[in-house]
Amino acid sequence: MRVLISADAEGVTGVTGTDELLYGKPHYEFMRQMLTADVNAAVEGAFAGGAAEVVVNDSHWTMTNVLIEALDPRADLIKGFHKHLCMVEGVQTADAVFFLGYHCRTGDSDGVGNETILGREIVEIRMNGRPVGESEINAAVCGDFGVPVVFASGDDLYERELRETLPEVEFGLTKYALDRWTARLLGPERARANIRDAARRAVERAREGAISPYALAGPVELAVTFSSTSEALMASLVPGSERRTPRTVAFAAPTATAAWKGFLAVLLLGWTATDEVYG
Repeated sequence: MRVLISADAEGVTGVTGTDELLYGKPHYEFMRQMLTADVNAAVEGAFAGGAAEVVVNDSHWTMTNVLIEALDPRADLIKGFHKHLCMVEGVQTADAVFFLGYHCRTGDSDGVGNETILGREIVEIRMNGRPVGESEINAAVCGDFGVPVVFASGDDLYERELRETLPEVEFGLTKYALDRWTARLLGPERARANIRDAARRAVERAREGAISPYALAGPVELAVTFSSTSEALMASLVPGSERRTPRTVAFAAPTATAAWKGFLAVLLLGWTATDEVYG
């Protein structure tokens, strides 16, 4: 059983704000330590459940956050931003996937750090007409490879949102959301015990084939509503994209993976046109 841990940060133990989440901010190193400790708890649980291999894909912003010097030595680390499958790079050779430290999609709840892929540039993303976050998109890409998402961790509102799409996942609760930047935090030992126990159960169930991949029948369309018209204008330069409204650009393809690759180009090109004041 080969496990891929996609490690985000908004849902990590003890983390509630941008001063912790972003490189160069005053408490960024605190987040890195907390993230790495959560990852280690998941690695420990995965091996206790019968995993033969664990690969961690650093999936937050610059994707250079996990402290490899403090990482469980049994795990490998994918580090760096340039990856076609982005947050689920490595799923190509995995048997099960973990969504560690994930969070709610932008704008639909008070989940801690709720956002989708970028930040202020994104008002909403829809997949086949339905509002989605990173979890649903990444799970669909994993489904193309026949790989189930079996574990997730984060706050209580993220768990509620996630179970609308992935009701069978094992979940490691780290905090209770009060606002986008406020939470009632579980102590690190309790949060990591939740992660460790859920990770163990997840691998045990995955080995039994008890959790199915999230597979979408094609074609798959991803559409983004940007915060500005300039972002949408630039994004629509991607061949095959369609500018539906002044701020909305869509990209469709036969599979979730192909749709994601084209859509990532849409997002990255739109991102180049953002304004630091107006968005």
